[in-house]
Amino acid sequence: MTRDEISNLLDAILDKNPENLDTPSASDWEYIEKKFGCQFPLEFKFFIELMSVYSFPGDILNVSTGKTNGNDTIKLTYDYEMKQEGWKEKLIPFYSIGNGDYFCLLSNECPNTGVYYYSHEEANIDKEADDFEEWLKQLPDFLS
Repeated sequence: MTRDEISNLLDAILDKNPENLDTPSASDWEYIEKKFGCQFPLEFKFFIELMSVYSFPGDILNVSTGKTNGNDTIKLTYDYEMKQEGWKEKLIPFYSIGNGDYFCLLSNECPNTGVYYYSHEEANIDKEADDFEEWLKQLPDFLS
């Protein structure tokens, strides 16, 4: 999906963010991709960048080191969860549902990673979509 296609999809299901937030810089992306040894899917990058425009229910974790919505960063969340029992090193959290549950990417599948749901209580990982584009296309039903 292109950035415009993702924006159109989000425009139909989300409100615009009233604040002017920063998108991740090239160095923000370089840092996080190096940390995880993972080149993120282009659709994922577009989605994260568009979170500076849209207000998403729950906590989409930040990549930007600039002005953000106040949610934790992917790095901070990952580092915290790595200290907890049951977290798998290959999981890259990007959407915090609450209570330790996350939607994640897998570093060992990048750049063609599926999207996975990690349940803290059950300590299991379920595949939700074969790739990020498929996950995006499921958002209208998920958020309704």
